[in-house]
Amino acid sequence: MPKAPPGWAGLLDDDEEILWQGRASGAITFRGRDIFQSLFGLFFAGFAIFWISMASSMGPPRNAPAIFHFFPLFGLPFLAIGLYLAFGKYFWDAYVRRHTNYTLTNQRGFIATEVFGNRKLKSYPLTDNLVLEQSARGDTLWFASENFTRRNKNGLKRTYTRRIGFELIEDGAQVMGLARKALKEHAK
Repeated sequence: MPKAPPGWAGLLDDDEEILWQGRASGAITFRGRDIFQSLFGLFFAGFAIFWISMASSMGPPRNAPAIFHFFPLFGLPFLAIGLYLAFGKYFWDAYVRRHTNYTLTNQRGFIATEVFGNRKLKSYPLTDNLVLEQSARGDTLWFASENFTRRNKNGLKRTYTRRIGFELIEDGAQVMGLARKALKEHAK
């Protein structure tokens, strides 16, 4: 039985071996699907700026309580949300990716993140019914998905599927080959 690499004791099964380890690109990326969220963020931030400026120009009523002097500041959270949607999310996503490590074994895919001291390690088994999918650019390997449900304001449920995998990796084609080989071995 091979000895587990440092930091992996107790995480790997007896017959499990690491095939590949890597890290996501920490570059700021813009994907086509982001344009609508960014445009909404710009609109939201623009409206917040308009609201803050109008509330500031009116000033508080005569003999008004002190809280009215701070009334224009109530638009700041909306401005922050709009700026995040328009620009900040790209920096946040890049930050999270810089702190994400990937590991492919002959049985599972591991995704480890550490953001502000909050450490997460998730593993996804390579099963017989797994469908491996590689992005068109070849830098992302999808091998799992998670479903989650949200309710809208009318109480209607909507189910979303989020794909899971090794995003924006440098050697995607090589990792895809290793994952396919592991699946073939697993199927035997």
